[in-house]
Amino acid sequence: MTPESLLLQHVTDILHHNYHVRANQYVLLVYDLNSSLSCLLTTAYQTAIASFSHASINFNETAELELLDTFSKLPEHSVVILVQSLSFRVTKYRLRADLFRLGHQVIEHARLSYNKDEEIENYINSLKYDTPYYVKTCDAIEQLLMTHSQIKIESAENVLTINSPFEKAIKNTGDFTGNPTASSGFPIGEVFTEAKQLNAMNGTLVVFGFPTVGHLTHFAQPFTVTIKDGCLVSHTGPDEFEKILQLIRAEEHMGAVQVREIGFGLNQALGFNHHITEPTSFERFCGMHFSLGLKHTMYLKGCLLEMF
Repeated sequence: MTPESLLLQHVTDILHHNYHVRANQYVLLVYDLNSSLSCLLTTAYQTAIASFSHASINFNETAELELLDTFSKLPEHSVVILVQSLSFRVTKYRLRADLFRLGHQVIEHARLSYNKDEEIENYINSLKYDTPYYVKTCDAIEQLLMTHSQIKIESAENVLTINSPFEKAIKNTGDFTGNPTASSGFPIGEVFTEAKQLNAMNGTLVVFGFPTVGHLTHFAQPFTVTIKDGCLVSHTGPDEFEKILQLIRAEEHMGAVQVREIGFGLNQALGFNHHITEPTSFERFCGMHFSLGLKHTMYLKGCLLEMF
């Protein structure tokens, strides 16, 4: 299959298998053409929604008042697809959040321009419908987290141990069963938690990537970080990593770098040798990631940094 035909198959599966779009549902595609990926996704979705009652809007060529009027007149429980080289906003909130509050289903592809052209194949592959695998694996990980109070992570000769009960696992599987309104950013495939006792994490582990101040994933030669009593206390990484840590220390009243979210990525199309540069999407790579910094809304404790 060509990349274009493969992408068409994947977005069609998202519509039919993840969102179960009904024949009588209205579909709105909001897009821009400012990146290679946004152009490819726009073409694929335009083909995939052709059989539905639908409309397509170029965000950059449409006045804000016209956009707001279009959104206000959407039929109930419409499906809105956002294909964004960056992130669309018509209020102070992300457009996905605005539409979700109005009761619409949302499919979001954000910050596509952050990904390099040579990563397009990886991004397309990451959209493959794999929800049954995600559900099965997330359920198994959740069960382990509920019944155990220790995680031991071994990487090369390094060992990191977490001796604590864990918060309720949050899953990103694309299975919206039981949810009246479906909304997700793509690609998907992740489950994450957090230690209830943040100071119960000790040891060392190997890191190969992290977001920079420019919000792009920096893929580095693997380096070691040392964690003591839940805080990152030293590392052998590059200067770019230290710059991020300095920003976190400046934000925290104690000047410490707390390790927070523990994420298990499940997307088998992304990994050590299969990159995409947009960091939120790359979190779903087949491996683990950790969030640094106390400002985390999910567990009432915003992540300032992910490390992979």
